[in-house]
Amino acid sequence: MHRSSSRKLILGVMAKYWASGRVKTRLGAAIGMRHAADVHRAFCQHLATQLAAVAEERSFVITPRDRQADFAALLPSGWGIGFQADGDLGCRMKAWFKQATEPDVDRVLIGADCPLLDGAVVDRAGELLGEHDVVLGPAIDGGYYLIGLRGPWRDVYQGLMDEMPWSSDSVFDLTCRRAEQAGLRLATLPPMEDVDTIKELERLLIQLKACSGETRHPSLYRTVEQAVSQRGLA
Repeated sequence: MHRSSSRKLILGVMAKYWASGRVKTRLGAAIGMRHAADVHRAFCQHLATQLAAVAEERSFVITPRDRQADFAALLPSGWGIGFQADGDLGCRMKAWFKQATEPDVDRVLIGADCPLLDGAVVDRAGELLGEHDVVLGPAIDGGYYLIGLRGPWRDVYQGLMDEMPWSSDSVFDLTCRRAEQAGLRLATLPPMEDVDTIKELERLLIQLKACSGETRHPSLYRTVEQAVSQRGLA
């Protein structure tokens, strides 16, 4: 399957500013909040570098607004910056997707918790949106790491994000059921693991070692290795 050259893909990355004690607090309980914030920052920077050439447009969708300059200093050229709306995760996601008004423009939204998500994953999501209404990337914890919607916002998409038990292990399955009940054409990607706990961070370090992360992704590797070494010292 190849993506039609007549369709445009827009990528968004939802991310919070890396303030100690405000991001990755489950991880911070094991390694200290400052190190957890450093991990989140490294994930944002790595994703921005890895995904710098995918999609026709790409932006980090950030909170809080007054940290725009910090994100601008972190991101390579080619990235825009947008702002998250108020409300729960569903409200913030809907606000971003509702910016889509053109019939030949598709949107893919990810978080910053899967640092090994690469351009091939986003490209594949874009290809699938050529023939599907919704694309989901299931996370191993029961959520999803990616959601893509075809074309402009439609009311039928509303049920995918309203009154969802976010942070539970039923989000992916429930979203799939709602998509099917709404008659939406659904495609899924291979599962990936969000990194929110020390066990998941340790598995990420193993993956980085296996793919020569020391040399291929040195900044990410150093940050993750240093953070894992803090286990039990927090």
